[in-house]
Amino acid sequence: MPRPGKIDPFLLVLKDEDRGLFTIVGPMTDDTHWNQRVCQAQGKGRQVRCFAAESDQTREQVITNVQHQLGLKYTDEIFV
Repeated sequence: MPRPGKIDPFLLVLKDEDRGLFTIVGPMTDDTHWNQRVCQAQGKGRQVRCFAAESDQTREQVITNVQHQLGLKYTDEIFV
């Protein structure tokens, strides 16, 4: 169980809905930088989103789940 006030590291999924791609960054404890980049890209008309993966999943599990659930293709490219 996490301690109060402590943020456990998490993986962040970045989705590029225009291109049908996603990538994963992290683990991290602060996604402010990535949220700002996503908002900037959205301001330019791009269909990009981000969300935190479930904390109990490995990178490989997240990749598999996103591919199956969202039908997106994994890439190592950082696109935002």
